[in-house]
Amino acid sequence: MSPSAIEPSPEDASPVIDTTVLTLRNALTSETVPLARRFRALFSLKHLACQTPSAQTTAAIEAIAAAFTSPSALLKHELAYCLGQTKNLKAVPYLRSVLEDRGEDAMCRHEAAEALGALGDVRSLEIMRAMRDDRDEPTVVRETCDIAIDRIMWQESDQRKAETLKQR
Repeated sequence: MSPSAIEPSPEDASPVIDTTVLTLRNALTSETVPLARRFRALFSLKHLACQTPSAQTTAAIEAIAAAFTSPSALLKHELAYCLGQTKNLKAVPYLRSVLEDRGEDAMCRHEAAEALGALGDVRSLEIMRAMRDDRDEPTVVRETCDIAIDRIMWQESDQRKAETLKQR
């Protein structure tokens, strides 16, 4: 049997992933679905979003971001965390939106700042510096922006680029 008879072609796989992402998105964004099931959908979407960048990873990131409309601060905190773990800069606009929304729960905004730091998004440095220095911002947001700034600056530093791991 030829390999093509066993494995689907990339064209065949795409609709399966798209259907999966849509199903998971529907579960994640539905306020009638139990929170435990929504979290399972989130972690499944995170797994898809962490794959090699493609239309499917972008769709998974968009599906995660669509749930930021939820009233659950706990869920939104986890959404931001998961987006930061994707290592995909397509998540940046959604995270910035959460960070900049002063009406959003401080716990969610803090996690959005942490996620931007995890992604190493240098384009977010300016807004995070402004928030770090704004005494009207909640302490947790200011302190997390400070940590995220330090992480991005270290990541971009010559010192970090010159570091090597000790071989055993």
